[in-house]
Amino acid sequence: MKVYTKHERIKEFLCSHPIDGIEIVNEQKEAHFLLSGQYKKEDYHENLRGIVIPWTGHNRIDLDAMREQNLMLFVTPTRSKYVAEKAVAMTLALMGKVVHYHNLLKEGNWAERNSASRVPWETIQGKTIGLYGYGRIGTLIHKMLKGFGCEFATIDREKKYPEDITLVKNLTNLVQVSDVMIIAAPLNVTTEGVFDQRILSRMKHKYLINVGRGKIIDEEALYHALLNEKIKGYASDVWYNYPKEKESCFPSSYPLHELDNVLLSNHSGGYTENTNNEVNEDLLLTLQKLKEENYEDQLDLSTLL
Repeated sequence: MKVYTKHERIKEFLCSHPIDGIEIVNEQKEAHFLLSGQYKKEDYHENLRGIVIPWTGHNRIDLDAMREQNLMLFVTPTRSKYVAEKAVAMTLALMGKVVHYHNLLKEGNWAERNSASRVPWETIQGKTIGLYGYGRIGTLIHKMLKGFGCEFATIDREKKYPEDITLVKNLTNLVQVSDVMIIAAPLNVTTEGVFDQRILSRMKHKYLINVGRGKIIDEEALYHALLNEKIKGYASDVWYNYPKEKESCFPSSYPLHELDNVLLSNHSGGYTENTNNEVNEDLLLTLQKLKEENYEDQLDLSTLL
């Protein structure tokens, strides 16, 4: 079996950890499997059987082009648990005013601790958590937050769900029943911009957390909703603007970074001190399975949008 990746770090690791029967090739057109987060129609060649994504998300994969050639798609699982943990951490930090208190106390300001106007934080205990996206990451967020005595809801996608989650028909219903909305969905033609002005206007007194993709939320509508306090608070690890190299840049074309009800994270949800080593081990295990023609972990392309 022949494998190709243009990612030098991954290529170096695989070459230093050879698997009998697997060759790491230098030409993409020779490979049976590509290790990549991107795939376009022109990437196809007659030897190709499938794609293995070493990261989280398939929004840069042309799924229709894969379906046309009956290709298989695999995603290594490691990063999902850390993205879920990041979502939980940001939710607790936002509602708990962790950064707000920290910044005040750095200046000796105790947030009116000894007065009647003392600034409180909000507990997540007993809140209803709306999960927009109930795949691998959404499922893990659900498990992690159970200990707080939360209720849970998600949109019914006609899959198998745990008994302790309420199913609703659409996003409008999900917003209505939720105190905290966590986005853990992929970016595609059905999710891009779905959190628009109409949806955001229904989020008064609610929190919004995003570990999916920035463009799932309409950028301008988000800014004005936060500016006018239509949303109680927003935390995100995914954005609209990214640096191309090492230059500095703000994550949005609007000054979201200036708002007090916003918590910023630099798209680091899947990046921990352990991640790279674990992903490498996942790749070795995945490739071993593929060599043995064990395809049980492949994603069902018929259910992906």
